[in-house]
Amino acid sequence: MIRVLYLIGSIASVLLTACVLDYFPYRGRATKRCDMFKRRAIAMRVGVQLLLVLSLLVACGKKESPAPAPTPNPAPVPAPNPAPNPGPGASALPSTQGEYPGITVTIQEVKRVSNTVTLKFAVMNQSGKDFGFGYNFTEGSMSMADQGSIVGVHLVDSLNKKSYAVMRDSSGGCICSRNIATIAPGSQAVLWAKFEAPPDDVQKISVTIPHFPPFEDVPISR
Repeated sequence: MIRVLYLIGSIASVLLTACVLDYFPYRGRATKRCDMFKRRAIAMRVGVQLLLVLSLLVACGKKESPAPAPTPNPAPVPAPNPAPNPGPGASALPSTQGEYPGITVTIQEVKRVSNTVTLKFAVMNQSGKDFGFGYNFTEGSMSMADQGSIVGVHLVDSLNKKSYAVMRDSSGGCICSRNIATIAPGSQAVLWAKFEAPPDDVQKISVTIPHFPPFEDVPISR
């Protein structure tokens, strides 16, 4: 397209030059024809120049703009792992308060080992004074050997309707925490007692501690 416009412009220049030099044939009418062709040649050159400018503008407009750089896809954010569901027995440890203000009992473990079951529980003193045991947890036993012990704690098998007392050794002493020291305010003591094991099909058991509400259906671990 641009070459054609250049060719037309060149022809117009030749006609204009021929007219100026008076080389155009038909000399009798040279002046009149020269004026006419001069005007046409000038108009042709102006038109060619305008078309050339428009062609250049169109050509520039058709140049493809550089493609924008592709936006990188954001890295996928891994979904947070769901918190595992707590299994049986993974809930908060059972606690309760009883007849002694500021004293809290928390069951820590009921574990079966062979033909026995071991109970562990904590006694927390949140009162403003010392807490002593004496005969408070002996359930009526006034034996000197039971003083300061937890011989009055029992396990209750509700399935078979049987109560298990703390086991005793050959000398009659309880197989449990004995001679328990006074618990100062803000302190705790972890106590234990051993019992005869219920049948293997018993998976839960209740714990009764004197002066406190019973703990129902405590899981037995292995």
